[in-house]
Amino acid sequence: MAKLSLLLFAAPLAAAGAAPALAADEVTERRAYVRYGDLDLASAADQQRLRERVARAARKVCSDYSIARVTLRDQLMYVKCRDAAIRDTEPQLAMLFSGGKLASAGPLHVAAN
Repeated sequence: MAKLSLLLFAAPLAAAGAAPALAADEVTERRAYVRYGDLDLASAADQQRLRERVARAARKVCSDYSIARVTLRDQLMYVKCRDAAIRDTEPQLAMLFSGGKLASAGPLHVAAN
């Protein structure tokens, strides 16, 4: 069986005060691989399992903006990063769930900015 995986990226905003320690043109990118080769994506239960894996991966790649942080800005940036990472997977997940294949025939790529 081929190992299929979903690649989740998070590239936090470095402009408009989102990350004051970074230069405006500097972007840090974090990734997580989400495996789904063990799932039957025709099954609603396994589709939900993949969505849960994506959500966990999004929390992981956005952990620099952890909810455990004290400031409201850090909490907001974490939520924005996590939600964008999950939202950006939707078109590719829809393709997989409909029985299609990704154009790259490789990992599914997601970016959160």
